[in-house]
Amino acid sequence: MSGHRAKLTVVRPGCRIRKQQGGFSLIELMVSITLGLLIMTGVLALYLDLSRSNAELAKMNRQIENGRFTLQLLQQELWRAGFWDIYMPPLPSITPPTAIPNPCIGFSSWDAAYIANLYPIPVQGYAAGASLPTECSGIVTNRQPNSDVLIVRYAATCAAGAANCENYSAGKLYLQTQTCGDTGHGNYVVSAESAPVLDISGATVVYKKDCMTPADRRKLITSIFYVRNYSAASNDGIPTLMRADLDLSGGSVVMQSAQPVIEGIQSIKFEYGQDTDEDGTADIFDDCSSCAALDWANVVAVRMHVLARNLEASPGYVENKTYQLGPTALGPFNDGFMRHAYTSYVHLVNPAGRRERP
Repeated sequence: MSGHRAKLTVVRPGCRIRKQQGGFSLIELMVSITLGLLIMTGVLALYLDLSRSNAELAKMNRQIENGRFTLQLLQQELWRAGFWDIYMPPLPSITPPTAIPNPCIGFSSWDAAYIANLYPIPVQGYAAGASLPTECSGIVTNRQPNSDVLIVRYAATCAAGAANCENYSAGKLYLQTQTCGDTGHGNYVVSAESAPVLDISGATVVYKKDCMTPADRRKLITSIFYVRNYSAASNDGIPTLMRADLDLSGGSVVMQSAQPVIEGIQSIKFEYGQDTDEDGTADIFDDCSSCAALDWANVVAVRMHVLARNLEASPGYVENKTYQLGPTALGPFNDGFMRHAYTSYVHLVNPAGRRERP
C-alpha cells in the first residue's frame, strides 16, 4: 500500500451535502447593467441620427424635385407661347400692339382691338410689388413678397377632337387660323358655337389653305403663374406655385381662380429678353417693369429664377445665406429652412422664329 490514506466521509442519515455555489457579485451585476445601458444608448443615438439624416435627405430631395419641376413646367409653357398655327410675317407681327392686354377679363369683354393686341404679346408679366388690374383681385390673391407674376398665351398644339387631345366642347374658347387667300386676316378667336366657326365680326368663314375645309379648332390657352404665401390653409406658411387658366365656367369663358401646383416655391423671378434689332435674338434683359406694349411684343427670350424651400424647418440649421435671383438678392432669412436657387434660359421659339432672318 502506498503512504496515502484514503479519506472516508461518513454521511449521517437525514443530512444533506452542502456544495459551494457560484454567481455574479453585486458589483459585477452593476457593471454589466451599466455597460448594457451604454451600448443601448449608443445604438439609440445612432438610430436617431440616421433617422434625422434620412428625414433631412427626404426634405432635400423633395425640395430639389419641386424646384426642377417648376423650371420644367414654366419652360414647357414658354416654349409653347405664341403658337397660333400660322407662319406670321416677321417684324414684329401683322398688327403691332397698342395696349397691354388685361389677362383677367372674360371673353365677353374682348373686342377686336383687344384680340389684335393679344397675338403679338404671348408673354407678359408683373414684377414683384407691381399692381395687377383690378379684375385680377379675386384671381391672384395672397401674393408672396419678392415674387413675380407670369402670363403665357398660346393655342393648343393639337386640334380639338384629335387623338390624345381634348374633345370639342361648345362654349369654350377656340382659335381658328385663316390660311386661305388673304392670310393678312391672321388669327380669329371665337366661342365655339357653330361649325364652321366665324371670325370676330361673324362674317368671314375661316378656312384652311384649300379654301374649302374649315380651319382646325385649337383651344386658346391663357395661364397666369404666381406664388401664394400659403398652400392649403391660410396659416400653414408654405409658399406655393399657383396657376389660373382661362376656361368655361357658368356658361362664360373667364379666368378661373388660381389653383395650387407645387408647394415649397418661395419666389419666381423673370428677366425678359427684348429683340431690339429684329433678328430673333435677345439684346437686352430686364424685369420689364416699365415695358410698354411694343416692348412686350419684342420679347423673344426669358431668364427664369426659382427659389425653392423645404416644407419643414431643420432643427439646428443656421440659415444665413443670400440667394441671387438675377439682379435681385433675397435673404438671409434666418428661419431654419433650407433653400436652393435654380436658373434657366428659355428661347421663345414662336415669337423669335417669326423674326429670324434667313
